[in-house]
Amino acid sequence: MSRLMAAAVAFGLLLAGCAHPGPAAPNFTLTDQSGRPWTLSAQHGTSVALFFGFTHCKDTCPATLAKLAKATARAHAKAEIAFVTVDPERDTPPVMAAYLRRFEGATIVGLTGTPAQIAKVERLYHVWAQKIPGKNGSNDYDEAHIATIFFIDPNGTQRMIADQTDGVTQLAQDLRSIAE
Repeated sequence: MSRLMAAAVAFGLLLAGCAHPGPAAPNFTLTDQSGRPWTLSAQHGTSVALFFGFTHCKDTCPATLAKLAKATARAHAKAEIAFVTVDPERDTPPVMAAYLRRFEGATIVGLTGTPAQIAKVERLYHVWAQKIPGKNGSNDYDEAHIATIFFIDPNGTQRMIADQTDGVTQLAQDLRSIAE
């Protein structure tokens, strides 16, 4: 069998595996916007759209959260959005609470923790994030990060992923499909 054919077969098997439920979503505990512990495994019975971002983001994060909020309302499924910060230095529980008030139509929980706790959750989900220094001192920086949305079904199984380019209709379909 040629290398090209072997690669094609391996890719086909990989795609076929994507049609089935995935592995258990890695569990973690962080602090929500009210200052209380929030644990993923305690969310059984509810679908979760897990998204990583930060409150100082000017474009991708608020746009994606707005689409997820609309999609959740449209899906009519028992679901919540878990927004994990990649900027725990600035995103304290009160900052997360104020930020999340901007979004309507869905249950959104803002999650933060120590830099070590956030780094651990990023590793669990293979999320890349990097601080980009600004020109005006230590608090002037941006965060570059992937904008992947992880869909976790009510049994705690990671079922699919999406990203910020997906529209509201597609995200609503994804939420409905994991709620079933």
